[in-house]
Amino acid sequence: MIPRYSRKKITDIWSDENMYNCWLKVEIATCEAWNEMGIIPDEDLEKIKNIKFDINTYEKYFNETKHDIVSFVKSVSENLGDESRWIHHGITSNDVKDTALSIQLIQSIDHINDCINQLMNSLKTKAIEEIATPIVGRSHGMHAEPMSFGAKLGIFWDELRRHSERLLQTKERSSLCMISGPVGSFATVSPDLEKIVSKKLGLKPAIITNQVIQRDIHGEYSQNLALLASSLEKLAIEIRHLQRSELDEAREPFGKKGFVTKGSSSMPHKRNPELSERICGLARVIRSNSSTAMQNIPLWHERDISHSSAERVILPDSSIATDYILYLSDEIISGLEINRENMLKNLNDSKGLIFSPRIMLKLVENGLDRNQAYDLVQSLSMEVLEENKDLKDLCLNNEVVSSLISKKEIIEIFDYEFYLRFTKDQFKELGWKIN
Repeated sequence: MIPRYSRKKITDIWSDENMYNCWLKVEIATCEAWNEMGIIPDEDLEKIKNIKFDINTYEKYFNETKHDIVSFVKSVSENLGDESRWIHHGITSNDVKDTALSIQLIQSIDHINDCINQLMNSLKTKAIEEIATPIVGRSHGMHAEPMSFGAKLGIFWDELRRHSERLLQTKERSSLCMISGPVGSFATVSPDLEKIVSKKLGLKPAIITNQVIQRDIHGEYSQNLALLASSLEKLAIEIRHLQRSELDEAREPFGKKGFVTKGSSSMPHKRNPELSERICGLARVIRSNSSTAMQNIPLWHERDISHSSAERVILPDSSIATDYILYLSDEIISGLEINRENMLKNLNDSKGLIFSPRIMLKLVENGLDRNQAYDLVQSLSMEVLEENKDLKDLCLNNEVVSSLISKKEIIEIFDYEFYLRFTKDQFKELGWKIN
């Protein structure tokens, strides 16, 4: 991922340096396991435990061999004596690489989940603040019924909760250690050795494998990032729509330190939802990468290497991009500028149309056939749209409506607060404490 969209912690997790360190952990843990099984002498193990990785030494061997694990083993063995023969004893390249990748996946999941929780906290805070703020609910982009702006944010909180749950389930399935030899038959090692190494690394034995940990695991991780990115894009699209000039109900931060301060090179008045648009763009990359992860699942026989080059790109890039758009989303929600006056203005601009369902239901409850009630209210609504009239006035002056619903009841129907009366209960069902 390019530096522009890369934050330090997640970049460190997916760095070559961390990858090599994870490889070293696997190699040393394997030697420790061989020691416990009586194969590697204590004095040899003590020297092996002190080995270090040096990138320059590695590059020297890689330029010669063009094989990463062979070069790695040569480089970490360079300062050892006879005890170097134990490094990589009985195991194959992907025993090291796939087990190390499991460690990186766990680190990445833990970090991304922390970022999800941070965004959830920001959404919860803002949702509770706006619990009593009415806003137009829209379907098909058109006015539907009033709703709580806080509830709109609460929906995203609940969606992120599911993403967190899925990621933690994926973490459980990804915590695999594979130390089973060239094709997974334990011909050169033993299941007991794998169990010992697994325990030392905080992982679970892979139980049954071939030469790789099966790529449905990594596909699941990538798919979860794609799902998460899609939800973040949905949140960003909501902000983009609410910030449109003709709505102007909410705006992402602008003109402050750390945020965009110029919207256009030619139009000084522009204040574009650039951060939200950036989220949408990167979400496309993350979803696209998940398709490649699916294609990495079917490998030839016990293993081929067609997945390797793709994973070196998609796993770091998707992880880093997901971290970045989570960060942007939290910045947007934390600094969201809410225009309650325009929310109310847009509600009022509907001239009462958003109350048409309540009028219809009240007519039905008071004895009118439902189809007749629908047709009547639809006719009045079209009159509002085409002749710029007000639905409440039309209802008060309509013979059928006024004969079935009293003037007092009609006036009471046109009340925004009615649509917010259960929002507090919904929040409590989310597990939130609401005063």
